[in-house]
Amino acid sequence: MSGLKGVIITRGSLGAKVVANEDAISALLVNGVAVAADSANGIIGIALGETVKLNSVKDAKSYGIDQNYDTTNNVRVFRHISEFFRKSSEGYTLYLMLYSGTPEDALGDTYAKKMIAHSNGSIRMLALAYNPPVNYTPVMINGLEENVYNAISAAQEFYDWTFSSFRPCQIIIEGRGFGAVNATAALDLRNIVITGGVLSAYKVSMCIAQDYTYADNLDAIGKKFADVGTMLGCLAAKGVNLNIAEVEGGDISNPQKGYWTKAGLSNHQTIEDFEEELDSLDDKGYVFAIKYTGRTGVYWNNDHTCTPIIQDEDGFFNEYTISYGRAHDKAVRNLRTVLLPKVKSTQPVDRTTGKLPSAIVTSFEKLGDTVFNKMEGAGEISTGKTYIDANSNLTIIPRILNVSFVFVPTGQIDEIRGTIKIKTSI
Repeated sequence: MSGLKGVIITRGSLGAKVVANEDAISALLVNGVAVAADSANGIIGIALGETVKLNSVKDAKSYGIDQNYDTTNNVRVFRHISEFFRKSSEGYTLYLMLYSGTPEDALGDTYAKKMIAHSNGSIRMLALAYNPPVNYTPVMINGLEENVYNAISAAQEFYDWTFSSFRPCQIIIEGRGFGAVNATAALDLRNIVITGGVLSAYKVSMCIAQDYTYADNLDAIGKKFADVGTMLGCLAAKGVNLNIAEVEGGDISNPQKGYWTKAGLSNHQTIEDFEEELDSLDDKGYVFAIKYTGRTGVYWNNDHTCTPIIQDEDGFFNEYTISYGRAHDKAVRNLRTVLLPKVKSTQPVDRTTGKLPSAIVTSFEKLGDTVFNKMEGAGEISTGKTYIDANSNLTIIPRILNVSFVFVPTGQIDEIRGTIKIKTSI
């Protein structure tokens, strides 16, 4: 007989609920020490070069990655993982791979490319972190450690590979060991001069932000780390077109729990100590944490990438921010998804010209526009348009349908300027 128990409460299942947000799928590629399996203590273990999928801090601990792992091995692997989930939320997806060697080494066939393949190309953002060896003495290039500097061009080459294999992925580099004595001496990430011109690493960002209080308890090498895990978690929690530096809802601190009570740079100086240089560092494209007078909390300065800001005479411009790049890559992935079923399909052609009839051109344009319409409806872009070349030849090999796409992103307010006066009346 039912209804006699009044209130029934059952025990819920344990573990984080997986968040089904493809745009937020992230990866952490960080050098560390392999962990041997230990079934007696419930440790799965993880080998160098192995890709594991995490949806919570608890998952990381099951592989043997915890605070004790960081302390014993003098690394910041668990730190980055825990910060990712603190700022995104348990249930988000973070792929983890441990590597050996330098950050530049990690971006090749042995590690980063395998990570993309192991995730079936689902990774949208990848943070590249570096834990130097105990006796590490960095070589500096314009205020950046040589290993960090070399990773910039390598990271852009890695993105080019992901794009060419239809799996575009934004890259954030841990800009550990920022060593410029002032902004003048710092490398201008928007004007990196290389052989043959200026480097356009438009899919690569340099994070030099640091939770100063946390770093203050580390050794000399650890004191120069950058909190790339925090940045990655903030990106995962944001829509593709949103700037992580948005002030409303953008506070990364939690004083009650001891997170980011002081904001610093990866030179282990507080932002107050480096205050006069911050505007110039922002202009040069670095990503770091700041405070606003009159508002509590700690916030990102912007979502820069390591590239010049380019706009041509026709109004086309490059992906000089992460948010522009993420919106671009989402459109690329989704356009390919809707158009791929039409490959090798049979289409009528005009009997007099052999070209596409206008009705077919319109239908293909509408197909591409479904992607832009959906993104516009979600507030991720302002508008977008698909253009089909009606002169595409579909009868003589190579039978290629030529298509072009353009979209207008959403805008952002970097600064608000106003004047105020006193008047006798209004």
